[in-house]
Parts: sequence; structure tokens; C-alpha cells
Amino acid sequence: MIPAAFDYVAPRTVSEAVDLLRQYGYDAKVIAGGPSLIPMMRFRMAQPRVLVDIGKIAELDYLKEEDGYLRIGALVRHSTMEFSPLIQERYPLLERRCESKRNRVTSQP
Repeated sequence: MIPAAFDYVAPRTVSEAVDLLRQYGYDAKVIAGGPSLIPMMRFRMAQPRVLVDIGKIAELDYLKEEDGYLRIGALVRHSTMEFSPLIQERYPLLERRCESKRNRVTSQP
């Protein structure tokens, strides 16, 4: 099925994304890849008026330890975490969990 019509915007900063979400409110949906939202749109289970694609916002792609906390940006991929020296050395349980998740996602029919 073809999704309902929608507008697409791709902000370059978090500030731009927040402004767009304020502007459109509940009529907007955030997308960074779309593995769950796009199928819902195809079946018209979700009909956002605007898609706000955060996939190009560089400031959301970080993996770092800061002030004793592990900070993971919204755009960090499982594979990045799995192969990160920081994760391997300081958070090995998280590394194993990422590998398990990646294997489950990629091995489905």
C-alpha cells in the first residue's frame, strides 16, 4: 500500500529539529532510519503530516564517557558500540548485548 501524503524535512542541527517539532506538534514524527515507522505508514497505521529526519544531525552521533557516565547519541549504531574500544574495555556486557541484538536483527527472514 502507498503511504498517505506527507512533507519531509531534514534539519542539520538539534535546534532546527526542536523548532520543527514545536511547529508541527503531534503532526510530526521523528525518523532516523525508519525500520518501524515506514511499514506502519505503508499500512496507514501511522499518518504523520511531516517526517523530521534527524539522520544528518552530526551532534547526535557520539559515544563517549563523560563525568563517569557513558553517553550514547541517538544516531549511534549497534555495530559502532559493538566494536568501540571504549565499550569493549569498560562496558563488555553492553558489547555482548549489541552483538546479540545485531545478530537477531540481521538473521530474520
